[in-house]
Amino acid sequence: MDTLSVSKASRLFWLGRYYERVATTLAYLWNWYDRMIDGAPIDYAGFCSALDIDCSYADAEAFMHGYVFDGDNPVSLRAAADAMLGNGMMLRETIGSRTLAYLELAVSAFESGKDSVTPTLPLQRVIDCIMAFRGSYDDCINDENVRNIIKCGAGVERLSLYLRLGWRMDLVQPEVGKLMKRMNRTRLVPSPDALRLLLAVKASIPPEEKASVLAAVENLFKL
Repeated sequence: MDTLSVSKASRLFWLGRYYERVATTLAYLWNWYDRMIDGAPIDYAGFCSALDIDCSYADAEAFMHGYVFDGDNPVSLRAAADAMLGNGMMLRETIGSRTLAYLELAVSAFESGKDSVTPTLPLQRVIDCIMAFRGSYDDCINDENVRNIIKCGAGVERLSLYLRLGWRMDLVQPEVGKLMKRMNRTRLVPSPDALRLLLAVKASIPPEEKASVLAAVENLFKL
């Protein structure tokens, strides 16, 4: 991969995956806060099952706090944000200190929301900081290969979440198209079998094919 080491490419890719995990999952969970205030049930057990994570929460409120804010929970969004920042710090010279600062602000917003009675406000700041990070790296990183490796990670994570949650399925085919364009602007080498399957994805994915499409997304790159 020319001057870009395998380890650095992996960190860039996972930086993309982690920031997208935080942003997309928060978007999915956003309305659940309003539903809880109104006393409506939320299917947090189904959510955990879809993501193949343990559901050890006593109730919906415990889920919303523990899954979102508990940094000691390795599958939480806070843990994903910490991993996002950790990769960013290791890539400081590649992405720049100014761009890295937005990741630091996102994690700080998580911390401020942990004990807040209105967590949606700091969580909105998390999303805003991640969007600012996206704009900053797109504007400040001159190396197209670097930018698009991050975007490939984000694209893989977004597709993975859409498929696992059965959410925004009408966007899967367009997102696959975006991922292919970004991949072609990198030096990443995809799995031929996974690539072949994704290129054949149709606008409507039959339920019995969702698992194979998800497997192709997860196995497209070995990083």
